[in-house]
Amino acid sequence: MTGDSDEKKVRKSNVSYRSLKKRIKHIGIFLKDDDEDNEEEDEVEALENLGRGKRSAILGARTRTEQPSEQKRATHQKELANKLNGEAQTRLQGMTGDSDEKKVRKSNVSYRSFGQMPKESELKELKVFVDKKYETIILPIFGVPTPFHIATIKNISQSVEGDYTYLRINFFHPGSSLGKEGGGVFSQPDATFLKEMTYRSSNTKEPGEISAPSSNLNTAFRLIKEVQKKFKTREAEEKEKEGIVKQDTLLLNPNRGNPKLKDLYIRPNIVHKRINGSLEAHVNGFRFTSVRGDKVDILYNNIKHAFFQPCDGEMIILLHFNLKHAILFGKKKHNDMQFYTEVGEVTTDLGKHRHMHDRDDLHAEQAERELRNKLKAAFKNFTEKVETMTKGEVEFDTPFKELGFFGVPYRSTVLLQPTSACLVNLTEFPPFVITLDEVELIHFERVQFHLKNFDMVFVFKDYKKKVPMINAIPMNALDHVKDWLNSCDLHYNEGIQSLNWTKIMKTIVEDPEGFFDNGGWSFLKADSDDEGDDDDDEEDQEFQFSEESDEESESDEDYSDESNWSDEEESDVEEEMGSSEESGKDWDELEEEARKADAEDDQYGQENPRPNPRPTHRDTHRDRDRGKKRPRHESGGRSHKSPKKARHESPRDKHKKHHKSPKKSRR
Repeated sequence: MTGDSDEKKVRKSNVSYRSLKKRIKHIGIFLKDDDEDNEEEDEVEALENLGRGKRSAILGARTRTEQPSEQKRATHQKELANKLNGEAQTRLQGMTGDSDEKKVRKSNVSYRSFGQMPKESELKELKVFVDKKYETIILPIFGVPTPFHIATIKNISQSVEGDYTYLRINFFHPGSSLGKEGGGVFSQPDATFLKEMTYRSSNTKEPGEISAPSSNLNTAFRLIKEVQKKFKTREAEEKEKEGIVKQDTLLLNPNRGNPKLKDLYIRPNIVHKRINGSLEAHVNGFRFTSVRGDKVDILYNNIKHAFFQPCDGEMIILLHFNLKHAILFGKKKHNDMQFYTEVGEVTTDLGKHRHMHDRDDLHAEQAERELRNKLKAAFKNFTEKVETMTKGEVEFDTPFKELGFFGVPYRSTVLLQPTSACLVNLTEFPPFVITLDEVELIHFERVQFHLKNFDMVFVFKDYKKKVPMINAIPMNALDHVKDWLNSCDLHYNEGIQSLNWTKIMKTIVEDPEGFFDNGGWSFLKADSDDEGDDDDDEEDQEFQFSEESDEESESDEDYSDESNWSDEEESDVEEEMGSSEESGKDWDELEEEARKADAEDDQYGQENPRPNPRPTHRDTHRDRDRGKKRPRHESGGRSHKSPKKARHESPRDKHKKHHKSPKKSRR
């Protein structure tokens, strides 16, 4: 241990020293023993070698009050499932008094009296006549001109066959359309209806006629098409206006200090081209005024949700309004209005040469950064002024980008972002807005481990609404989505199959009491459980079948062993005879052994011949190729001969007996 000292001079000749107070850890050096280091290294190696046991040790260190997130979600979802059916039944009982009247096809009358009938010459000549003023077609039937309104005609067709032209007219009648307006749309469905009529006229022009008789059918076909198109366009506009709720008149504020944003684009477009304009807040609503003079009013009491999405990571900054009741402009009704402006270049010119250190590019990036900050501050200031002026009647909500996940609500993959009350995608158009308070449950489809994506279905509390769906959500976002839904107190289920929700909702609407008497929404969970049980049963059956097949194979092997006993005895004889196939020797080794055997035979010579010459491997293979067997002689001198076949000497052995080796012979 070392210490410091302070030197203090009292006089020139005298020097005194005194010690300073310091902590031991600052001035001390601590040495560890080798035994302690070895113990610590052993503990580290033991923890590294635990493997799976390391996970169990961490889980065991948890307290009893702590639970994994999956268990917490399952417990909370079970509580929500118990409340789900009861709340749905209570809600439906309160709605039983509401009865929806079926839509009846409007009965159109061509002429109120006979005096309104036209006095044209075509009627006297019993030709097909089209009255554009009253949108009526007059057809000759049994010599009497009979009027039919254009609304009664379903379609017409014209064809030319030989010297004649045919005009076929099909009428609406019960059973003619199998769509949404299929049955019960006529005021008198028990009356007698005309299904179709066909007229034929000649294409041959007689002498003295100005035109062929078929020209009347050609003219009638063209006029019927024109009148029918005009009538359908007007009918579609009237249908669009049916659900429109009349709004209050916008009260303008003459003050110049109203909150206002300039150079904004509107979606959907008023005309085919996009037009910019300004958005200004007044006493009881907003007014958008385009540079062309078009005006769109949005009242505060008609706004259901208001969103402000900044330009962080986006190319546009926008204000979005989801409306309670649709408004009509551009001859269409719209439930969503959006006002936005572009922050940077949406499209980039790839043909332009760019350099990393180009001053123009650096200046453009700096200008874009400043523009983003400027626009963000302007939009934020506008929303704060509107909230203050309306006293909280209009509150702007901002999406949480951190909680977003990708999916396909319509045609393209977009980033879906939750807000405090909705799930939205506002960047792409048409927008996707789901109000969470209106959702009863969420069902996940195609949830399987071997799939990369799954689908998400929203079932509204109003069973008559269309069921929206988000497709192709990445599987790695499943737990993230479950956590978010669980925090919003929304019940969810999952399954491996895609369901036909149109038929399911139609069945529920037709008999809601019977649906809940049979268990209600519990069938979603039951189906997933049954599917899992079926999979387990199939695995058990496959396992049992594999065991049976193994037993059968073992019995077959036993039988084959008993039946092939004689074959094994014969194979033993062949093995004793030196089978080269079972020994696994190649031709080079066999040739070497044959050469050595020949050298041994030459060494003995003719005077001291070997008692029993040993056949070479080459002779053995040659005899085997000829279908013959030769016995193998052991070193003891005894030979095992086949009882059936006699031994045959090879020509080489005979040659060795008659000819001596002159060099190696002994005297």
